[in-house]
Amino acid sequence: VYKRQGGDSGVAAPLYSGSTTPAAITQANADEIARKSTEGINESTNLPPAGNALSSLPILVSIGSTTDALAQKVGEVVFRVLDGAAPLNLPAAAVLTSDDLNNGSSGPFCGGSFIYPDNIDRNAATLDFTISFNQLCFNDGVTSLTMNGSLRFQKTQTSVSISFTNFSVSIDGTQESVSGVFSCDGNMSNCTISTDYAGTDGNVYRLANVDISGDDQFGYTVNATFYHHELGRVTIATMTPVTYGGCGVYPSDGIITVSSSDGSNITVTFSGCSYSITGVDANSVSISVNGSWT
Repeated sequence: VYKRQGGDSGVAAPLYSGSTTPAAITQANADEIARKSTEGINESTNLPPAGNALSSLPILVSIGSTTDALAQKVGEVVFRVLDGAAPLNLPAAAVLTSDDLNNGSSGPFCGGSFIYPDNIDRNAATLDFTISFNQLCFNDGVTSLTMNGSLRFQKTQTSVSISFTNFSVSIDGTQESVSGVFSCDGNMSNCTISTDYAGTDGNVYRLANVDISGDDQFGYTVNATFYHHELGRVTIATMTPVTYGGCGVYPSDGIITVSSSDGSNITVTFSGCSYSITGVDANSVSISVNGSWT
């Protein structure tokens, strides 16, 4: 989960332990599925918190508006760390400072340290290593990050995976506690995010294979697998970009579909602070619900 914190880096991220079986969408539970799936959309678009509103998903919110941009920035920081450490020829598990990195390369590191596993060849066909950060500051003139905790970086010829467990990043004074996985192709594109998060009701939910694009002006397109703690797994797809305005953390426009592998599916249309749900259950019985966020 990518969770906005007030400053306590020791807060553990939620861990999903709910149902992983396909959900059965019915007239009785369509509103619950729609509302919680929408909260999943809200998570992924990283809306600012308001009162007890949702925590935020993408950690590097100031970097770009796509999943690929987020992963590429993390990858850039990792590779800059490797470039800065490589010429130093220090032993395994050596503690290196930002000054060491800047002496080893032209990397824009501005404080802190990290534990570096020796003998990493960043040009190797496969990579699998863990780096631990202690207040390591990175500032390229556009984005300033201060990182704490560990990340695991795995690369093959066809894929890249960056895994975080209770990793902490401060961006312009806002602290994020991170547990999740970026999964990309070998070129650090076509990336998705997987994460667990606490919903507004206190229950833990899961988003997997999250693909995000868009911005505040033109709306967000989010496609993902969503896990409801009781009802199970569904697929979320954006038909019309989701936009926000006047309804707090909830959408005011856009259309999403929520479907299950049992054949049940619904379409959720956002309009103002209201929404309408239409669809069918697994027996092709019609589903129709109207609701509002207020």
